[in-house]
Amino acid sequence: MTLRELNITWMKEMMEFDQLCFPTDFWEERDWRSLLEDERAIYYALLDSEKIVGQIFVYNWSGEKDYVKIMSLAIHPDKRKQGLAHQLLNYVTKEIGQGEVKYFCGETRASNKAMQKVFEDCGYELDGIEKGYYIHPGENAYKYILRL
Repeated sequence: MTLRELNITWMKEMMEFDQLCFPTDFWEERDWRSLLEDERAIYYALLDSEKIVGQIFVYNWSGEKDYVKIMSLAIHPDKRKQGLAHQLLNYVTKEIGQGEVKYFCGETRASNKAMQKVFEDCGYELDGIEKGYYIHPGENAYKYILRL
């Protein structure tokens, strides 16, 4: 497996992977396009034979604000429980978490215990619960923060 930053030329594959990992709550094409055309948005993927098996999508607010937002973190269903989510989250923290960045933030569904554990294992702290954050299906979000 290789870890690589991908660009908008991979959008079709990114969208397919998003739908595979989040079948009831995936992003629309216009959302992907808008973010991928923004220089602050960075998409890293774990590739296995040029197929996406893991991804972390972040928005880097450094320079304007002082944080990085974890937009999405997903692992192929067949590759879960191998530490790949930890690897991606730790990679982004080391790669981007310098200079003006003071913290990273992200959220996950209240029911997503696996992602909550990943955040906590990587040093993130629960920063609050936002009621009704998710729509498909409706659910609260656990908001996490990593202060550098």
